[in-house]
Amino acid sequence: MTVRLKISLLITAAGFVASLVFSGIILWEMTEQPLRIIDSELESTAQRAVRILSNTDNNRTPDAPLFIGDERYWLKIDDQDSGQSIYRSRLAKLIEIPELTPGTSTSVSLIIPRKKIDLGQDRRNEVTFRVRKSKIAIDGKVYLVSTGRPVEEIKEELWDIVVGVVSGLAISTLLLMVASYFVAGFILKPIRIINDQAREITEKHLDRRMPVTGARDEFNALSQTLNQVFDRLQHAFLRQKRLLADASHELKTPLTMMRLSVDEIRSAPAENPSRLQAEKLERMAEQVLRMERLVKSLLDLSSLEIEGAASEDTIDAVKILESLIADYRFLAEPRNIDIEVRLPKEFIVKGSAEKLNRAFSNILDNAIKYNENGGRVDVIGDQSGADLTITIINTGSGVAEAEIHKVFDQFYRVEESRSLRYGGSGLGLAIVKRIVELHGGKVNFESKPGAWTRVTVSLPRHRETTS
Repeated sequence: MTVRLKISLLITAAGFVASLVFSGIILWEMTEQPLRIIDSELESTAQRAVRILSNTDNNRTPDAPLFIGDERYWLKIDDQDSGQSIYRSRLAKLIEIPELTPGTSTSVSLIIPRKKIDLGQDRRNEVTFRVRKSKIAIDGKVYLVSTGRPVEEIKEELWDIVVGVVSGLAISTLLLMVASYFVAGFILKPIRIINDQAREITEKHLDRRMPVTGARDEFNALSQTLNQVFDRLQHAFLRQKRLLADASHELKTPLTMMRLSVDEIRSAPAENPSRLQAEKLERMAEQVLRMERLVKSLLDLSSLEIEGAASEDTIDAVKILESLIADYRFLAEPRNIDIEVRLPKEFIVKGSAEKLNRAFSNILDNAIKYNENGGRVDVIGDQSGADLTITIINTGSGVAEAEIHKVFDQFYRVEESRSLRYGGSGLGLAIVKRIVELHGGKVNFESKPGAWTRVTVSLPRHRETTS
């Protein structure tokens, strides 16, 4: 779950709880207020009935209404001293309602058949009454008056209000969720910007930093902290590169001296040298030469890593390739490897002739070394697109698909035994990639196991500085 979604859910939950509490209070007030009004009305009706009854002579007809509108009320008046029933309204004669304690009110639900009396019953013939019992004293006599009236219409209106409030609460929650999602996105926008900028800070662009404003907020503090981290990282990275370059440079001279010494021992006449000694000297010479090449490759790669861009000389890549191909034909002829060349008349790019020469030399060297006897190498140039493209294809054992993404890694070798046989160090393609990147281009590696390998180098016609 993303942080944006978490913030949205938290805001929505907080808003929902606040709305729920507020709606509950409103509903409680809207429910209780009508009941209080009805209780007040029932109390007034009870006092009115008692006053009318006390002022009426004894010749009043028993079934006659006590006052106009009497039929709407459930009215029962008893004499407290004698316990006799003094008056009952028409509803009181038809319906029995449980007795209450004087001074109290309650709501009572009763099942009353519609054929008995129509009070607006629901489908289950249920009617809700609001009933109040009062104790009223007039002219020295105490009356117990039970007053009630149907509140089915009010109940339905209250239910409609409840449905409306719940619906409004649901709709407001959905709107709040949508609004909070956009608000959370606005709040987290600086984080997205920082994330995008941090993603651009790679090992090739460690000099880039997060923009820091004068605002005193958490995002500005985060940018400052990240800049400090990148400062330390860049310092450590440069120290590592310089250490590797210095170590390679220091190793170069002693290794050269060792190779010269071994060559001198091998060439000097010796009395009855054993076959074992000769083999050991030969093996030592090969290993010293291999170490010397490895150190040279390390020194080249270290210097390339430290550099931010290649030079801006105008060069013709076709001349570089033609010169290299002429040299590599001498290595290809003993193994009957055919080199086919399809290049334009010129291939003008801006960069370093020395570096491009090294890059194409590494590619051609691999194409010859890891080819098969009687194989083929194709060198194709294309300048029809926006970039200038050089493709070098060779036959051979190729590279497995699962290993292709590793070929540009430092010290990666497809087969250890094959690399040792040809003196490979695993740095050739890493150097190629870095040189091409310094020229603002791209290099792509494709292969089909047991069939072919293709390396494509794309160079821009007008290169921008990569630093």
